[in-house]
Amino acid sequence: MISDTLRSMQLAMKLSHPTRFVVRRSKRGCRWVSAQCIPIAIFGVASFCAGVASIARADLPIFTESAVERGVDYVVADGSFGGLGQYGCGVLLCDLDNDGDDDLMGTGATTPSIALYANDGAGQFTSVTASSGITSHTQVSGIVAADYDGDGDLDIFVTRWLQSAVLYRNNGGLHFTNVTVTAGLGGNVGAGAGCSFGDFDADGDLDLAIANRTGTLGNTLRNRFYRNNGQGTFTEMSAALGVDDGGASFQCLLQDLDRDGDCDLYVSTDKGTPTTFTNRYFRNVGGAFVSEPANGASIAIDSMGVFAGDVDMNGFVDIYCANVATGHALLLTDDAQTYVRAEFMAGVAGQSTGWGTAIFDPDNDGDQDIFLCSMLTAPDYLWMNESGFPFVDRSAACGLGDGIDSYCLATSDVDRDGDVDLLVQPHLAKLRLYMNNAPQKNRSIRFKVHGFGQNTHAVGALIDIESNGKTILREVMAGSCYKSQSSYIVHGGLGRASVASRVVVRWPRVGTEWKRRVLTNLPAGYEWPVYPTEQLGDADHDGVVDADDIVDFESCVAAAFLPPCAIFDFDGDSDVDELDRRAIGTRLCDLDGNGVVGASDLSKLLASWGTETHDLTGDGIVGADDMSILLANW
Repeated sequence: MISDTLRSMQLAMKLSHPTRFVVRRSKRGCRWVSAQCIPIAIFGVASFCAGVASIARADLPIFTESAVERGVDYVVADGSFGGLGQYGCGVLLCDLDNDGDDDLMGTGATTPSIALYANDGAGQFTSVTASSGITSHTQVSGIVAADYDGDGDLDIFVTRWLQSAVLYRNNGGLHFTNVTVTAGLGGNVGAGAGCSFGDFDADGDLDLAIANRTGTLGNTLRNRFYRNNGQGTFTEMSAALGVDDGGASFQCLLQDLDRDGDCDLYVSTDKGTPTTFTNRYFRNVGGAFVSEPANGASIAIDSMGVFAGDVDMNGFVDIYCANVATGHALLLTDDAQTYVRAEFMAGVAGQSTGWGTAIFDPDNDGDQDIFLCSMLTAPDYLWMNESGFPFVDRSAACGLGDGIDSYCLATSDVDRDGDVDLLVQPHLAKLRLYMNNAPQKNRSIRFKVHGFGQNTHAVGALIDIESNGKTILREVMAGSCYKSQSSYIVHGGLGRASVASRVVVRWPRVGTEWKRRVLTNLPAGYEWPVYPTEQLGDADHDGVVDADDIVDFESCVAAAFLPPCAIFDFDGDSDVDELDRRAIGTRLCDLDGNGVVGASDLSKLLASWGTETHDLTGDGIVGADDMSILLANW
């Protein structure tokens, strides 16, 4: 299933661009070059720093629209909802059948209003809507995927515009059942928009935040927040948590903005004014949301889509909000405590009304770029980082400048060739699937982070990818951008590096425990599975390390290190060797589960003599050979 090589053919273009300012972020919230620094204006005035450098334009990714030829023929008829200032129906790209590739969902057609397409592993799609159990619904607005019940597959939550939201439980095999009422999510008849899942209370399961555009046609349903009870049901508690905003909210993010192991809450609010409703930043402090109206992130704009990521790559998560043509908002931070607006200085203010947006790396050069959907006939933006700020719009040169009226988007490497493709949802037109041909010289690396307990897909996990002196920050997210769901597979561009020198993975906190693994020298060009330490060695995922796992382990010893062997790399050094043999031997023989092999384990083995219980060799009976293995691992 894992592709061993990147693309065999890609289009690389070597062009030059005009002289630009080369700028970096200082600890004082300034932009600087050489020795001169001028503070940024807080509310969007461009800043200038002394010193310029002439640089060559990087090779570009080339996108080709291929939806119909890849099996996705879906016309989005809905999405303006009566011209009430609200637009867009959500899209989805993620693995719904657990076969290793990302499937596709579109919403907003006349019939069916929700469509499901299965991916064959190479980016070719087949409609399975008719057999999916998902029925048509009017006024579909947003979509998000998460394993709310902890059974190992991704379920679907759908918001609707002034209609009841719907939860579909995944039964496996791309078949779903409507469980809205039994899960306790009935009654969401608001102006539903973008949603997000995350574990706010560190109890190991996924909670749900819903953005409602309160006030639409007199509808008074405010933003909702549902605590997961851990038994497949939810309890509504937005008022108790103080997050029942009554503004015209379009999207909420449950994301670890300060990277301390729990999810914070950020709310994007339309029609913002300084004296009424603004964007809201709620920091998670021990499972309680604390509003921070003065930290610079609670801006008053016509905020629609929102995405959080490390735009300037200084190790802290920035926030980018779509706005009307007066300028989209880039909120930069160098301490995760305060934010400053920098969109004009960064060159990403734009001149059209924007909706969905994403921070990602389409050219695999290791830095961050920004894509933004524009409404009506204005072209979408693809702002490329070509050597720091200001970014440069390369949408036309990259094949994304067609001026289609677009709103929602999702990202995924749908054909698994090592670069990020785009699914764009327009209005009164067919879904657009833009396939990416990133520069061939650049490499990438991908990660599938395995969760534990109820959070099986590791929502909220933080991944830091180090290569060429850069650190790429990523997070596993359930719901982002604008009403949509992107891939759970984490992607990082490495430029010309052949390995990621160091990768740090942190699972979200559960209770007081914050699990962490460090991996080194991982080869580029692969999708690497990352397991919590307690799952290592269990190749067949049956919950124990046994003789069958030892057979698989031996096939990886001293062999070329490939993704199927990652589950045996106990020390994370990108090989399977004698040190790992000791570790899996301990797992095999640690019968009492205390982490070491000793007298208690021997007692358990002797008590099982002549039976199948604690059979270490796989021959079906405990005997002398099993004792020899245990003593060798004492």
